[in-house]
Formats: sequence, C-alpha cells, structure tokens
Amino acid sequence: MAAAAAVVGGMVASGVIKVVIKQIGSAIGGKIKLHKNLKKDLQKMKMTLESVEAALSDAERRSINDSSALLWVNRLKAAMYDISDMLDDFESDTQSRVGAMRKKISMPDKMKKMQKRLQKITEDHQNYRLLPETRSNEPQLPDIRENAGTMVEAEIIGRAEEKLEILARLSGSTTEHTTFVPIWGLGGIGKSTLARLVYNHPEFEKHSRVWVYVSQIFDLKKIGNTIISQLSRQQSQQILDLHSINIRLQELLAEKKNALIILDDLWEKRPSQLEELKSMLKQSKGCKVMVVVTTRDEGIANEISTVQPYKLPQLSDEMCWEIMSQKSKFETRDDKERLEPIGRDIAKKCKGVALAAQSLGHILRSKSYGEWNSVRTNHIWNLSTSTDASSSHEVLGSLLLSYNLMPPYLKSCFAYCAIFPKGHIMIKDELIHQWIALGFMEPSSIFSYWQLGESYIMQLLEMSFLQHSKAIVEWYDIDNIVTLFTMHDLVYDLARSVMADEFNLAGPNCRYAWNIDSAKPLKSSTTSPEKIRTLNIVGDETSWPSWYKFHRDAIAPAKYVRVLHSSVSSNRLVASIGQLKQLRYLSAPNIRGRVDLGCIGMLQKLNYLNLHNCQELSALPESISEMEGLMYLNLSDCENLKELPNSFANLKELVYLNLSNSDNVIGLPEALANLTKLQQLELTACENLRGRPEVITNLTELRNLRLSRCMHHIFDSSSTVQTESFIDSICRLPNMEHLDLSFNGHPLISIPESASCLRKLVLHGCRQVARLPECVAKMDRQSLFGLLPLFSVTTDDGKCYSNLGFLEHVNPHKLNIKKLENVKSPEEARSVRLIEKHRIEEMSLMWNPQAERSVDDMELLRELVPPTTLQKFEIYGYISASFPDWVMSIGNYLPNLDRMEMYGLPNCKSLPPLAQLPPNLRVLTLEEMESLEEWNTTYCSGEDGVNELMFCKLEQVNIHFCPKLRITPHLPRAASWSIRGSDNVLISWAGSVSHNDASSSFSGVSTTLIVGRSKVPLHQWRLLHHIPALIALHSYNCWDLTSSPEITFAHSKLSEWVGELASVQQLTINRCMTLEELPDSIQQLTNLQELNVSYCGNLEQWCEAEENKPKLAHIEQKDLFPPEDSCHSCQPPMVPTTVALAANENKKVMLEKRKRRRESGVQDLGCSIESVEPTSI
Repeated sequence: MAAAAAVVGGMVASGVIKVVIKQIGSAIGGKIKLHKNLKKDLQKMKMTLESVEAALSDAERRSINDSSALLWVNRLKAAMYDISDMLDDFESDTQSRVGAMRKKISMPDKMKKMQKRLQKITEDHQNYRLLPETRSNEPQLPDIRENAGTMVEAEIIGRAEEKLEILARLSGSTTEHTTFVPIWGLGGIGKSTLARLVYNHPEFEKHSRVWVYVSQIFDLKKIGNTIISQLSRQQSQQILDLHSINIRLQELLAEKKNALIILDDLWEKRPSQLEELKSMLKQSKGCKVMVVVTTRDEGIANEISTVQPYKLPQLSDEMCWEIMSQKSKFETRDDKERLEPIGRDIAKKCKGVALAAQSLGHILRSKSYGEWNSVRTNHIWNLSTSTDASSSHEVLGSLLLSYNLMPPYLKSCFAYCAIFPKGHIMIKDELIHQWIALGFMEPSSIFSYWQLGESYIMQLLEMSFLQHSKAIVEWYDIDNIVTLFTMHDLVYDLARSVMADEFNLAGPNCRYAWNIDSAKPLKSSTTSPEKIRTLNIVGDETSWPSWYKFHRDAIAPAKYVRVLHSSVSSNRLVASIGQLKQLRYLSAPNIRGRVDLGCIGMLQKLNYLNLHNCQELSALPESISEMEGLMYLNLSDCENLKELPNSFANLKELVYLNLSNSDNVIGLPEALANLTKLQQLELTACENLRGRPEVITNLTELRNLRLSRCMHHIFDSSSTVQTESFIDSICRLPNMEHLDLSFNGHPLISIPESASCLRKLVLHGCRQVARLPECVAKMDRQSLFGLLPLFSVTTDDGKCYSNLGFLEHVNPHKLNIKKLENVKSPEEARSVRLIEKHRIEEMSLMWNPQAERSVDDMELLRELVPPTTLQKFEIYGYISASFPDWVMSIGNYLPNLDRMEMYGLPNCKSLPPLAQLPPNLRVLTLEEMESLEEWNTTYCSGEDGVNELMFCKLEQVNIHFCPKLRITPHLPRAASWSIRGSDNVLISWAGSVSHNDASSSFSGVSTTLIVGRSKVPLHQWRLLHHIPALIALHSYNCWDLTSSPEITFAHSKLSEWVGELASVQQLTINRCMTLEELPDSIQQLTNLQELNVSYCGNLEQWCEAEENKPKLAHIEQKDLFPPEDSCHSCQPPMVPTTVALAANENKKVMLEKRKRRRESGVQDLGCSIESVEPTSI
C-alpha cells in the first residue's frame, strides 16, 4: 500500500474541484456581495475550472504511471482549497463592518494572484492534452425513501466448509476449559466474516457471546472491560486495574455455562502479552469458554492457539465471480452473455480476496459493457504485483479501481473517514454533519443534504468501504437513535493513502489534524495552521488542575477550520472560538466552569453545535439567532440552563434539538412554536411543558420524539384522557416514526391505535400501561415491547381474548408475564410459541391466586413451555394441585436451567422427582406451598434396583413456609440450606443415621444451614444428623433452642446436644429470647471460630461474665449485641461476616419478590422486611 500512496494521493482532486465550482456558483448567484468586475472574474474562473474538471478523470488515470501528471493533479487540488478559502474571505469581508473599505480593496488583489496561479495550471493541462470525459460516471442516486433502514447483510459465499471446520475444532477440544482457535490469513480474505458465521451459528445461541475488535493498538484493559460489558449486558463502569478486571471476569464467567468470545484483528506479537491475554480468559470455573481469534500473522496464531490454528484459504476464482455477480446484480442485465467473460477475468484479478470482489461488484452495477472492459484493462492492476501472501498488495488494485470509479462527491466523503484513528467507531449522524460542514455534498433539487448523506453511507456500505460496527450494543443504549460504522483496516489504509499529504502535519498542505495538544500553540504541531479544515484537540484530563490548561493559540490560527472537535473540558475554549468565522461544526461537550457564549453569535456559518453536559452553562445569548443555518443543537444535561432567549425562535433551520435533562429551562413552549423544520426532538425529563402540549403536535416535520420521564410534567396525574389524545395526535403527525414514552407512569395507562403507524414505540418502564391496541402487534417486535421484560396480560370487558398473543412477535432475553389469570383460552398461550423463543434465558409466570380464571392454571401452563435456553424459571400464584407433564419431566425440557423458584402455590401437593429436575440446577427455592407434603430424593438406577441420590451440582436450597413438607429418604447434597417456617423439614426424619450413610450423601460438601422461625426445640432437629460436614449454623427467630420440648424459663440453656456438631466453624443465634446460657458442651466445638449472639435476652451478659469466658476462650471472634429492650437506640446487630453480603442481597431479593407479588396479586405472607433472615451464604 505504501508504494501506491503517492499515486492515490491525487485521486481526491475530482471531489475537491466539484466543491469549489459549487462554491463559486453560489458566490456569483448572490451569496456574496461582489463588485461587478470581481463577479466577471469569478464567472471566468468557473468556466475554466469546468473545462479542467471535464478532463480531470483522464489526468487522475495518467497519474498512476506518470509522476508529472500526479504533480499537476496535486497542484490543482491545492489551488482548489486556496480558492475556497479566498471565497470564504470574500464573504466574511463583505459582511464585516470593520475595515470594510480596506478589505474590499484587497479582494481584487487576491483574485489577480489566484488567476495567475490558475492560468499556469490550465496551461499545463493543455500541454498534457487531456481527454474530456464523454459521459458522466455518476450513478443515479437510489430512492432513499425505499432503501433507508432496509439494508440487509448480503449472502456470504464460499465459506461453508471453513465454518464447519472451525466448529469442529471448537467442539473437539474436551480437555481445556478455555479453547483458543485462531483463524489466520491474508487481509481482506474473509477472516472476520468467517468468525461472524461462527458467532451467529445456532450451535451458540445458548452461549453468552462476546465480540471484541482488538486492532493494532493492543490494550488488555480495554479488551477486558469490553468483555465484561458484553457479558453483563450493560455499559459497565471502566475498571482501571488488571487484577480487578480478572476478578470481575471470573465472577461473570462463573455465572455462565458456556461462552463464545471473538477477538477480531489481533496484531500483538509479544509472547508475554499474548500469555496475559490467555490467562485473563482462563479465569472461568465451571464455564466452557471458546475463543476465536482472527489475525494476519501465522506467528501470532501459533502463539495463542490451544488447538491447531486454521489458515483461511483464498477464495476460488469461481467464488469471486459469484460474489461479483451477486453484488453487480448481474443476472438482471440484458447483456450478461457479453459481460460474463469480462467479469470472470476481473474476478481472477481479485486474487481470491472477498473484499476486492465485493467492492468491484458493487461499482460495476451501473457500468456499461465498455466500462466493464475498461476495468479489466485498467493500468491500476499493475500496482498489484507482489507475491508476498502476507502483504496487502493482493487487494490493492481492486480497491483502487473501486475508489477511482466512485462519483467525485463520494470520493471526498470516503477519503475523509481516514481522519479518524484506525478501528475508530464512527457515528452516522456526526459523520454526515461533518460532510455537510466541509461542503462534500452534491447540490440536489430533489434530496436534502441529509438524505444525500444517507445515500452516500448506503453506497459505501454496499461497496464494503464502510461496515456496521459490532460494538453498537456495547456503546449505546439500544433505544438511542444512532447507527455506528467502522472500516476494514485495508480500506482504511486506502483512505489514508488517498489523503496522503492532507494528514501530514509537517507538510505545507495539511488540512486535517487529529489529537492536537490544546496546551500548546497550534503552530507547534503543524507548519500551516491556517490551512486546517478539521481540527481535533485533546488535553491532559488525568489530574484536576490540568483541565484548564488551554493555550490561547491552541485553535485561533486555524482561521479556515470548518470542523472542530474538542475533548477539552476547559471553558477557555469558548473564549477562542469567536475568531473562527468559517466554523460550521463545533462539538465541545463536558466543559467545566462557567460558560459564557457571548461570542457564539459571531459563528454565523455554524450548522452543528454540541454543548452536552456543560453543567455551568446558565444562559444562551440573544445573538444565537445570528446562526441562521444552525441545524443541530445539543444542550442535554445542561442542568443550570435557566431559559432560552426570545431570539431562539429564529433558529428556523433546526432539524435536531436535544434538551434532555436540562430540566430547569423555562420558555420552552414559546421557543418550540416556530421551529417548524424540527425532525428530531429530545425532551427527556423536561419539566416546563405543562399546559402547552400543542406546541409539539404542531411540529409536522417531526420524525423522532423522546418524551421519557416527562408526561407528568405536561399533564396532571388525572388527565388520562388528555394524555391519550396527546399521544394520538403525535402518532398522527405525517412524518412521525419513532416515539419514546419510556418511564412514564400515571397518567399513561393506554396507547392509541394510531401508534401502529410508528416504526418504533419505546415503552420501557411504563408499568401502568394496561391496554395496547391489537394493531400494534404488527409493529416490529423491538418497537412495541419496550414494556418488556414485564408484560401484563389484560383484556377489555366483553372480549373473548386477551393481549397475550402480542408476545408472538417478541424474543427477549428476559420475560416476566403477570396477571395470567386474564388469559381467555389455552389457544392464546399456544399461539405465543414460547418454546421457539431461543433468546429467552430468564422467565417468570405470575397469577393472582385470589382472582377468578377463565382457564385452569394447569391447562394454561401446559401451553407455556419455555425454550431449552432457559436458565432461570419462576412461578408465582399457581393454584392448581398438580403440574402438566412437561413440568414433571422438566429436566428433559430445560436442560440448562440453573435456578428454579416457586412462590405462593397453595394447592400444590407434588413436585417433579429429583431425578426429573435439570442436571445443572444450582439454586432451588420453594416458598409458601402449604399443601406440599413429600419430596422423594432418590431414583432407581436400573438393573440392580439401587436407589441413588441426585443433584451433584446443587449449591443452594431455600424452603420457606412449607409446613407439611417432608424430604425422604435422604437429604440432597447442597452447600447451603435455608429453612424458614418449615419445621417438618427439620424433624421429619426416621432418626439418626450412621455417619457413613450421611457422609455418602454429602461427600466432600461443606454445608451452611440457616434456620428461621422454627417452633420446635433444637434437640428435635434430626436434620442435623444428616449433615456431617456442617460448617456454619445460623438461627433466627427460633422460639426454642433449649433442651426442653416446652418453652419455659426453667430450661433456658442451649441443648447439650450442640456439642456433637464437631465440624461447625460459625454459630449465629439471633432473636432467640428464651435462651440465657450456653451448655458446657460448647467447649467440645474445637473448630468453632466465630460466635455471633444478638437480641437474645440475657445470653449476651452470660457470654461476657468472667466465669464463662474460659468456656468460650477457644473461639477467635465473638460478636455480642444486647437485647432490644436494653438498648432501644442501638443500631441493628452486626450480621456475621460470612453472611453479611448474603443477608443484604437477600433483602434486595425479598423486596423484588414482594414487588412482584403485589404486581401479580399474590398476598405477601412473609415477615416484614425489617426481620428478614438471610437465605443464602
């Protein structure tokens, strides 16, 4: 690629000359007030440039092999930039009142100098005898209205066998918990595409999947944080040290059964770094982790692999032709018989590289027979002569040809993408606004600049010169209206070469400067700061005092800058921008300190302004109305912004306005009333629209509207009718597509039928919505169910069906269905086809046990079979006495189930036998099942009829308020037991069992037992005989731990039998008011390390008495708290260290469960949250 840099560097000239000719035309047309003679000079210049433009394509072709032609093209390009700057000066001079006469005199002088320069260039043009273009090579723009948002990924050709090979290598490794399978080969050959095929394969639908773009900049912390973010499915706070990253990864992977991680585009060669990467991903315990790595380097592949690396072969010529044929829509052409031999020859030149075939196929779509032949014989192919399979030369020719055949405006837009660092994620809206600011858009009488920008994006995607970023979920909330792109690194290299000298900070023609230090003068970074058109400035934000280090000449010398990005938080930036008269695009978020925008009115050409999170910005100046062309304004999270000026209403070109979380702004209705071109309006949490909803419903151009958390600020809480009428009016706006009503409670309780006209309706957190129209079911599944994961079944009076059928169109990761008693027939549940929704991993089904039903619970549950991907399953309020067959054989239906919880099942008498429960079940909870009597824990192993215990993987069992339940004949193995209000589980054992029998059932299992609300004395807890490796015993609110079967103050000593619990290391006694002393046998507990006593009458005093301290001397840690009546002002007792976190977490769990019961109508039969006992360790 480096060998061709000089060649392609001149190819962007055709795009630049187009922009300048348009600019001259605007000046002549009256945009600039010019003297008559000056206007004539410009008309003459325009005609000259049009003649040069006609022959420029020939000059660019010759520049490939002719260095003098290349020099001429570069001189022309430099002159075009200078003419553009001159015209901007003319416009500024005519508008300025300061020194107007002197400036007008200087205009002719500048014009004469430019005419002489241009004359020399045109004379050279005539000497080259360049041939004019006989026909336009610009394809007709696609109909944006048809294509926008409908692009789908093209069918992938020729990698079926390779995909099967990778799958075989992943599944073939049985000895390693973490398997690394590298795919290596030539750049652009399809390594990432193959990895994507594996990533999307049905075999991994049940896996936790992660995609990380690594790039040439190897950053272990970034890689780790990216994996953490995707595994947790949320934008996690960045962890700054590798040790903490490893710990968090270990925690997340331990929660998963299987994980597939793609590490795309790995360049790092240092063995130590690669070993650290492997070590990071080998943290999993109990989780099978499969890692696919893509790289160009065989050495890297060998170093990181745990199985044989896979070298991806080049595509055959036939496959390249098939890709080209598909991309060029070859089969629809009338002349395909003539074109096929030419096309097959071109396919051979692709050298088996998919990227080359894709880009050429698209560019040939609109070409004639002669142009196909010209592509075949083009001299650019001569640049691709290298036989080094590891280089990028194989694909260079095809990419250059594709670029050379682009329309001029598209060339400029594509080449500009090289300003960003390699691997950078580009935001579509920002990119298009920058193209607009730089004048890259071709004037059109049909399409707006924005529509043209979307069209250019689509064409670059079709050519594979842009790619959809896989990081979209990681970086942005799924509801945000944002699209992200990135570039293949070979395409990026091409774009960088095209711009060549325009990125060279040390050269005289530098136009684009990235990551410039704001603490230094701009002249220290580039020799020609006045020529800069795009400037990105950064600062040292690592320490607080450094944020204001902003040099007064950091940006001022860039007098012709059009696009300014700033990641500097200094408010000194604002004071400098008034000098940048040509600025069109300003992004300066997160500015600290007081922000005075008094100079903003001087930026009359500004069309994009982003001041997000400038928290000390308190006011906008009246002069903001001077920015008559402003299209985009982001003032979100400007908490101290108090009001909008009266002149704000004059910003009539605004198409985007974001005032989200700037909730103190007054005067909003008046400001919005005149902004009739607004297409996107974001008002999340805005409080000052009360009584004026019509200002929004009159904005007829609106396409996207966000009203999250603000409906109660527009209407009174009782205005449900007004609210529905308002939403109906919004949905009926002629251009409305996206409406966000998330996190709005009362008065938002119903959605009008007109919502079905929308492309997307977001209802996250709208828990009060009870009615949805039937026609909304036809909407896109993500559009409708912002309500998920909680879905409330409702039905209107008199209807013979409910809204359950709407779930047919969704497939979320989590689904909680409440008010199932409202379902009218089993057929409704059958139509949902839950079993086919393989994305669901967590699900709860909730009935109100007191409500009347149209369908028996068991008949309904029979139709609600979850998918095999389910990992967590909860049932609330089910009142049938038995379960359907699939529940009784649940292990066969839900093999991946990790957690199962049943609450408030008053009539259930039987459970699935332990043999039928899922083999991977770790947590089992049974609560408020007062009719449940027995649970058998063995199964017949077969020929010899021997009964065997189940549940090797069970970790936690919670049994709460199941008073009749008996577990027979043996206790299942589990690391933690929580038994509350279920005394039969404690006492209903045949008696003592031998130590050997107990050991066989609990082999190798150290157990924690938590007992709460027990009414039977400790000596009757026969369950303890079945737990030989009991390491922790915690009792809460137990009425009698004494040796007496009756509760009397005469027998207030803990049972002597406690001395037999030889393995116990931790003992907790809480709120056992009858207990006053510990038995002498406490000294036999030689392993006891921690004793916690709280709220137990006089027991604390007994423990602190001098005569009793020798009995407790062997215990390392003793936490003692006085009884409640002796210290009313005391804080709650300290929870034992080993259960503190579990107790806190349990309170959160209990709160959530009580909330769900309230939602489903299940009565809360448990104790108050203040006295909740921990249920897990």
